Amino acid sequence: MSLRFGSGYIGSPSIETSTSNHEVIPSPPSNWTMKYSLYKFSFSNEQECHVSINGGSPIYLRAGQGFQMDIKDQPIMSFKIFEPNITYNYMGAY
Repeated sequence: MSLRFGSGYIGSPSIETSTSNHEVIPSPPSNWTMKYSLYKFSFSNEQECHVSINGGSPIYLRAGQGFQMDIKDQPIMSFKIFEPNITYNYMGAY
C-alpha cells in the first residue's frame, strides 16, 4: 500500500438541505482539470434517506446513521442523496 499525502479538506459550511438527486461533493475550483477524489469522507444525515456512492446502487441510511470511509476504501468522487429536504453535513479530505 502506498503512502498518501493529502492536499486539502472540503466540507459543509453549515447544515445543508438536499434537493432531489442531490450531489453532495461540490465541483472543484475552475482551474482544476479533475473532480475531487476523496480519500477520507464522513456524512451525517438527520432523516432517513437513500444515497449513491460513485454512481452505485442506492444504499439506505437510517436517520442519524451517517456514513464514513477512509484511505483503506475506494476514493469517493460522487455522493448523491436521492430524496429532497434531507438535512446533512459532510467533511472530506483530498
